Amino acid sequence: MKKNKIFRRLLFFSILNCLTSIYAQNKVFKYDLEYKPNPLQDSIVLEKTILDVKDHVSIFRSEKEKKSDSLIALTGLGLGRKMRFEDQFYTQKNLSVNEVFKSIQTVFSEFFFIRINDKLNWEILPEKNKMANFEVQKAKVTYGGRNWTAWFTAEIPIQDGPYVFYGLPGLIVKISDDQNDYNFSLTEVKNGSGTMYYRNKGSELTWEQFQTLVINHYSDPFARINSMGVPIKKDDGAGNAISLDLREESERLRKIIRENNNPVELNHKVEYK
Repeated sequence: MKKNKIFRRLLFFSILNCLTSIYAQNKVFKYDLEYKPNPLQDSIVLEKTILDVKDHVSIFRSEKEKKSDSLIALTGLGLGRKMRFEDQFYTQKNLSVNEVFKSIQTVFSEFFFIRINDKLNWEILPEKNKMANFEVQKAKVTYGGRNWTAWFTAEIPIQDGPYVFYGLPGLIVKISDDQNDYNFSLTEVKNGSGTMYYRNKGSELTWEQFQTLVINHYSDPFARINSMGVPIKKDDGAGNAISLDLREESERLRKIIRENNNPVELNHKVEYK
């Protein structure tokens, strides 16, 4: 019991140290992200995401992650983390110096970041349309081993967009890859206010180090928890906490990871066995 209290206390302070904040008005852009975890199946995941923009800083994350960041800052306790790294789309940009970081969070609230050095060589096309009540123009780019088509609007003169995408002469309203595995669509624009909490960078990883991290996680998802002697429970569906069979649960998670292995950065895909 004492060991568990110490573990929770250390976790509380480590989480607080991984947040920073800005207090000022910002622009809030909401996007629907639809993606296929398994490209061989028709199943599509819909995730509600948010792009917060304040001056030169922008943060892209899910609505749940934004809420979790605020809860952590105020209480030290956030929401659940994603077990699959392929489903993490949290990004930070500093547009004044053209820096883009992909943020990774483990189930232990450890934060890592990958520096996105890929240059987005946009091809702006003459084709125009109207989307989400904005006049938009077409553009194309290659990123992460995928070919993307974007629609941007000069009516919002912010050279930003969802995930790692930015650099067009206006806000990106819609962007999708040519396999239709990933589709970001603008749904709402509003003003934000108050304190904008978001993650600090954490420790930097190269793509090679990231691959090592995810392979180790896949090999034994509960290795670290097991070594700490922290009991793991789950809901039995009736509101009762029951102990996990770690061997069975590990195999279940490995199966999910194997079968849902369709990352945005297809050129950095890890081949699980």
